[in-house]
Amino acid sequence: MDAACRLRWSLHATETTTMDHNLQRYLNDHLAGSAGAIRLIDELATRQDDPAETAFFESLKAEVEGDQERLRHLLASAGLEESAALQATGKLTASASKLKLLWEGLKPGELGMFEALEMLTLGIQGKRLLWVMLMEIAPAYPEWDEIDFAELELEAIRQRDAMEERRILHGRESLIDSERRTATTSVAR
Repeated sequence: MDAACRLRWSLHATETTTMDHNLQRYLNDHLAGSAGAIRLIDELATRQDDPAETAFFESLKAEVEGDQERLRHLLASAGLEESAALQATGKLTASASKLKLLWEGLKPGELGMFEALEMLTLGIQGKRLLWVMLMEIAPAYPEWDEIDFAELELEAIRQRDAMEERRILHGRESLIDSERRTATTSVAR
């Protein structure tokens, strides 16, 4: 192999390693975010007075756990590794966020509940964007052929819309005092 061929091969190998590292980091970032989301969803499920809301959060938790398994499968099938350090960072960040939200209050009508729902809505939108990006690069990963990224995107949209409904409701309850809320309701009728 001449020097020019060795250089081209070396540059290609370096680029591939960097790209693999970037994909590994990207998938691990989303995996870490999902770990934090599960902890928050679990907390919200335990604080609901309405059994239908408890069931909603328990179902969402199961769906996010399924997404975690899917991310682990994507990593493994592409020959990439899960990052324990990023998992720990995600859990630490979730714990810090939870403390702030607990301070604000995680019961319906409290600011912390609204902010928790907003965080989850943003996280679900991020998951939607993850699936869109993976759909874009999937042709380079034939080992992902069996995964329907378009269906995963639609599921994320459904989850985001359901969370957004709750976010808006709790935003009204926590950001408008009862006197203004009553005046607005009276005028609207």
